[in-house]
Amino acid sequence: MSKGRGGGRAVAISGAGTGIGQVAALRFASAGWSVAIGGRRVERLEDTKSLLENRGAQCIAHQLDVSDGDSVETFFSAVEAEVGTISAVINNAATARYGPLQSFSHDEIALEVSTKLTGSLMMAARGIRGMQAASVGGDVVFITSAAAVWPWPEHLPYAAANAGAEHAARILRLELEGSGIRVGTLRVGETLGTEFGNRGIEMGVMPHDLWFRRGLLRHAGLMKPDNVADAIIAMVSLPPEYQYDLISVSPTAPTGPQPATFEEWQHVMIEAFTPPDEQP
Repeated sequence: MSKGRGGGRAVAISGAGTGIGQVAALRFASAGWSVAIGGRRVERLEDTKSLLENRGAQCIAHQLDVSDGDSVETFFSAVEAEVGTISAVINNAATARYGPLQSFSHDEIALEVSTKLTGSLMMAARGIRGMQAASVGGDVVFITSAAAVWPWPEHLPYAAANAGAEHAARILRLELEGSGIRVGTLRVGETLGTEFGNRGIEMGVMPHDLWFRRGLLRHAGLMKPDNVADAIIAMVSLPPEYQYDLISVSPTAPTGPQPATFEEWQHVMIEAFTPPDEQP
């Protein structure tokens, strides 16, 4: 595992067409890494690739369905042929919707679990095989949600998949002791700019009133994908002598009195999302 900034290392990021994955790709490129990005939608990957190339960075974009083992193998084979051994695997891909469990179809439940949990395991396994074949150390990072540890109603398949991913990381870290491959979990709180979060807001289907009553939304603070990307870079840029087992990042509360009712919280959020020239 090379020290310092990129140090000639190559990173593979799943779910890199939008949001956190896209910003992370930009940060890795700026730090001197070779960047390989994957995702289901090629057109979104091309957007990310263009952003990097416009900044003078090289980026390998390849279609990737993390829930499909053949797709994972094809992705790694293609990007390894271009950039060499991948020594950092960032398991960022996720999908979710909101609602009580009984409203989910079997396929919807399977999709959320296979994307976050099964997909992360297959990406990690393939990345580890590549590093071990090349006799190099590296990093496997599981990006998870605060829903993994907080009981988040109407977000159950996603929450359960994230909890599974966190426990997988704990076990994998022990399996890999002495190998030079580190395993870290980055648990992420409320973040503006994730695709399924934006979609939920636009559709008005996120049960914010329920979450506020359960104490899950205590204030109106939100992080940006840039904040999460900073934490990802920090995890994999440590010298090889130590590691972050778990980083939990969450937004700080805005300075001043905090909302005492859901209506107050809603008012603050509407103001935050309304452009200044459109505010009364």
